[in-house]
Amino acid sequence: MLTINLSEIEQALSTLLEALRRREGDTIELGPVDYYWAIGPEELYAPYQEPTHLTLGQLSDDLEEISRVAQGEAPPVGLDLVKLSAILAAIGHMKR
Repeated sequence: MLTINLSEIEQALSTLLEALRRREGDTIELGPVDYYWAIGPEELYAPYQEPTHLTLGQLSDDLEEISRVAQGEAPPVGLDLVKLSAILAAIGHMKR
C-alpha cells in the first residue's frame, strides 16, 4: 500500500507550477490538442492486462469543470483530481 503525503504533493506541485510560470507566463497555449484517450481505473491499475475499454476525455471540458471549482461555482469532488491530472499531463507533454 502506498502512503501519500499531501503536503509533499502540494509543495511539489507548487514548485513545478512556479517554474512553469517563470518560463511560460500565466497562460499556456497547448496547441491542437483537446481529446485524449482515457482508461478507467479498473484497467489503468491492472498493468498485466491490456486495456479493452478505452474512452475519450476532453481537455476543454476538463478545463471548464476545473475553472468552475476554482471559482467556487461547483463543489470539489474526487473526479476533479482526475480531470486536473489530464490537464497537467497535457502540459507536461508539451514540447518546448
